[in-house]
Amino acid sequence: MKLTGIIPALFTPFDKDGEINHKVLRDLVEWHIGQGATAEYICGSSGEGFLLTEQEREKIAETVISQVKGRIPVVVQVGAVATAESARLAAHAQRAGADGLSSVPPFYYSVGLAGIKGHYAEIAKASNLPMYIYNIPGTTGVTVTPAMTRDIVEEVPTVVGMKFTSYNFFEMRQIIDLEFKSGMKLNVVSGPDEMMVAGQAMGAHGAIGTTYNLLCKYFLDMYKAFNAGDVKKATDMQGKANRVIATFLSFPSFAALKEMAKMIGFDLGQPRRPLPPITDADKDLLKQKLVDCNYMKLAGK
Repeated sequence: MKLTGIIPALFTPFDKDGEINHKVLRDLVEWHIGQGATAEYICGSSGEGFLLTEQEREKIAETVISQVKGRIPVVVQVGAVATAESARLAAHAQRAGADGLSSVPPFYYSVGLAGIKGHYAEIAKASNLPMYIYNIPGTTGVTVTPAMTRDIVEEVPTVVGMKFTSYNFFEMRQIIDLEFKSGMKLNVVSGPDEMMVAGQAMGAHGAIGTTYNLLCKYFLDMYKAFNAGDVKKATDMQGKANRVIATFLSFPSFAALKEMAKMIGFDLGQPRRPLPPITDADKDLLKQKLVDCNYMKLAGK
């Protein structure tokens, strides 16, 4: 498996009681496929994965995999504070028919490189699915450097790539350029939506991100333009998308994103606490600002 193209970091819909809304989840996945998404990345940061129970994460994986029916790869993010939970989620993902795994490095507790390698090794013992390191230092406080990446991959052979959610594309390029004894090179996908074109320019093979839930086809067209050599078109499109991104980031972003999903026909409910809700006044202001940056047009609505 090699991840390329535009991959939504799938949102998790909740109903009015705060339970997983599997009907809307299926509808959102189906829309992404119709929009040209090249894979689904589930239970990550955008999916509020760390606010879900283990059983909820398993049910989401089952729902998404059954809806996709093998049409695109499904990568399950299994990271957790406890390595044992990550391993159980990994084993379940394999049983459920996932195509790949991803995990943040151990966070909250500082465990050093040995602890990080041990974490990924235990996941690999539980599942032989291809695994992507989820390098997101802004939230975990852990930076997986190129040297650390080499050490992890040499000890954990199921690691095949990285979701690189950082602005340090100098390090990302070093990770892309790593060569291993087997001759393998890593499949690296960029994370920051607002830097998608820059990530491709620095050699990323694709992109996984939050905004792709809402603007999947738009970003796919941007990705295709860049890879066809039309850099000006791609960067102009990136600038327009970044106005939308800057807009929702000026509000409680998860609640704003869910409001934006509702505007295009997907009622995802409220984000799970401690993520704050958005006020009615802010909803009105958000909608006005989104009009100003042509959000609905970019979303194809």
